[in-house]
Amino acid sequence: MGNEYFFRVFSENLCGLSETAATTKNPAYIQKTGTTYKPPSYKEHDFSEPPKFTHPLVNRSVIAGYNTTLSCAVRGIPKPKIFWYKNKMDLSGDAKYRMFSKQGVLTLEIRKPTPFDGGCYTCKAVNECGEAEIECRLDVRGLEWNLKKIEEINEGKFQLHLRVLLILSVT
Repeated sequence: MGNEYFFRVFSENLCGLSETAATTKNPAYIQKTGTTYKPPSYKEHDFSEPPKFTHPLVNRSVIAGYNTTLSCAVRGIPKPKIFWYKNKMDLSGDAKYRMFSKQGVLTLEIRKPTPFDGGCYTCKAVNECGEAEIECRLDVRGLEWNLKKIEEINEGKFQLHLRVLLILSVT
């Protein structure tokens, strides 16, 4: 702890005092004796937190052939790495699935699902503080399931629904 000084110097001789002063380029430090400055110590706050799902995956039942999505939301500091699984098998290398993450909202898109794509889907979030998992069930209904349901409906409605189903499946 001390003081910092800049000096202005005038010169004087038999002709008189100089018109302008020269200023030192670098400051001069004069240390006070017996006093030392000790800056306060601050405890740095640790904002780290393990991943936590703030919005769950929801069980879904979808029709085969139409793209579908599974979504959930997660938070964690540092930002967690996300892994998607179907029946405990990693989906990261499969082109049938696209994974999105935006502002903590995680989405798994399943392109043109078939009944084979039904099962238990798991989203796993991992960071250095921990990990969290959430899962849901996806049922993919094919044409056979729709026909069974239609048979349960009375005879007059059955013909109408069958025509609609056949039109939808042709396109």
